[in-house]
Amino acid sequence: MPDKRFRLFQRLVGLPYLLALLGLLMPMASVSCTDQVIAEPSMYEIALGYDLGTELREPASGLLKKMEEGNPRSIERFKDFIPNFPKMEPVFPLFGIAGALVIAAFFAFISPLGYYASLGSLAMGMLSMFSLWVLLSQVGALCNTIGMNVLKVEPAAGAYCASILILIGTAMNLACIARPIVDGLRAKRKKS
Repeated sequence: MPDKRFRLFQRLVGLPYLLALLGLLMPMASVSCTDQVIAEPSMYEIALGYDLGTELREPASGLLKKMEEGNPRSIERFKDFIPNFPKMEPVFPLFGIAGALVIAAFFAFISPLGYYASLGSLAMGMLSMFSLWVLLSQVGALCNTIGMNVLKVEPAAGAYCASILILIGTAMNLACIARPIVDGLRAKRKKS
C-alpha cells in the first residue's frame, strides 16, 4: 500500500467513531417486565433525564398511574433513589462518551502527523466503549436497588451497534500502529 493510501486509511479511522455517535441515538437498553418491553431509552435520553411517566409503555405506565393514585407510599420508596420520580435525574457525564468518540475521531484524523495520535485515538475509543457498558450495568443495578427484580435490563441495538463500530475503529487504529513497526522490521531485514 503506497504511503498516500496509508495516510488516507489513517484519516478514515475516525469514521467508525463518528458513526458510533449515531448508534447512541438508537435504544441503548431494553427494559422489560414479564417479557414485555416497557422502555427503550437511548443514551442521549438517559443523559438528559428519562421521564418514566411519559415514556413507559403499557402495561407499566398504567401500573405506575395506579400506584401513584392508590399507594403513594410505594412512590416514596422510588423517591429515595430517584428524587424527582417518575422523571429520572439527568446524567450529563454520559455526554463524555460522545465527547470521547469525537476526540477519538479527531486524533485519528491527525494520526498521519504522529504515532501518538493513533494511540490517543485508540485509548479514547476504548474508554468510550468501557464507559458505555458500565452505564448499562448501572441501569440494571438501579432496578435491583429499587427492589424491582421483575424488571430486566438488557443491552439493545444501539449498544451493540456503537460497540461494533468502536471495535472496528480500534482494529483500524491497531493496523495504523502496527504498520510502521512492521515496515521498520522489514527495512532492518533487508539491510542484513
